[in-house]
Amino acid sequence: MKAQRDRPGIAIRLGVVFAAVTVWWLVLFHGVAAVTGDEYTRGGHVVRAVGATVFTVPLIYAARRFLDRQPWSGLGWSSVGRGSRAFLFGAACWGIPAFLSMAVMLWLGWADLTLRTSLPEVFPPLLGLVALVLLYEAVPEELIFRGYFFTNLAERWSTGITVVAQAALFTGWGVLIGAAGAVDRVVLFFAFALVLGAIRATTGNLLACMGFHAMFQLTTQFLANKWNYIDLDDPDMAIVGLAFVVIPFVSTAILLWAMARRRRRG
Repeated sequence: MKAQRDRPGIAIRLGVVFAAVTVWWLVLFHGVAAVTGDEYTRGGHVVRAVGATVFTVPLIYAARRFLDRQPWSGLGWSSVGRGSRAFLFGAACWGIPAFLSMAVMLWLGWADLTLRTSLPEVFPPLLGLVALVLLYEAVPEELIFRGYFFTNLAERWSTGITVVAQAALFTGWGVLIGAAGAVDRVVLFFAFALVLGAIRATTGNLLACMGFHAMFQLTTQFLANKWNYIDLDDPDMAIVGLAFVVIPFVSTAILLWAMARRRRRG
C-alpha cells in the first residue's frame, strides 16, 4: 500500500506511456519510410510490426513495475485456456456478423468479390498477415489502451468514464501519428475504441479485445489493394462501411449489453 501511495500521479503515469508510444510509432513510420520510401512494402510492414511489439511489451512491463507498482496480471491477462476462448469470442463478435452481412450483400449484388489467384495460393500470405496484424496492431495497441490505460483509469473512475476516456486517448493517438487524419477516420477510431473498451469491461479479458481487433484488421487489410489477392468492388461502401463497421459494432454492443444485464440479474 505504501508503494502505491508513493507512486507518481495517474496523469504522469498515463502521460509518460502516451508520449512514449506516440514518439515510437512516429519513429516506426517515418524511419522505415526514409529507407523504403512512401510506397507500401512488405519488408517495411514486417519491420514496423516487429518494432511495435518489441518496444511495447517491455515498455508496459516497466510502466507497471516502476510507475504503477502493480503486477502485470492486473492488465487483464489470463491463463492460456481461458485466454484462447476469450480471443475466439472477440474474433467471433466481429467475424460472424461481418461475414454474414458481407455474404448477403454479395448475394444481393451490392458489391462484387473476385479471387485473383487460386485458393491455395491465398493461404500463405493470409497466414503471414495474421502474424503482422497481431504484432503491429492487435497485441501492442490492446496492451497499451485496453490494458495499461484502461486498468489505470478504472482504478479511479467508473466503467463508463473509463471506456470513454480510453477511447479518447486512442483517437487522439491516432490523430497524432497520422492514422486518423480525416473526420471519418476520427469517428471510426473512436467508435472502434468504444466497442473494444466495452469488451474489456464486460469480459475482463484483454485477449477478447485482441481477437476482435485482429479479425477486423486482418479482413480489412487483406481485402485492400496492397495485397492484391482479392478484388473488392464496393462502389457504395456497403461492405466496407456497413458490413465491416456498423453491423458488427452495433451487434457486439447489443451482445455485451445483454451479457452485462444477465450478469447483474445473476
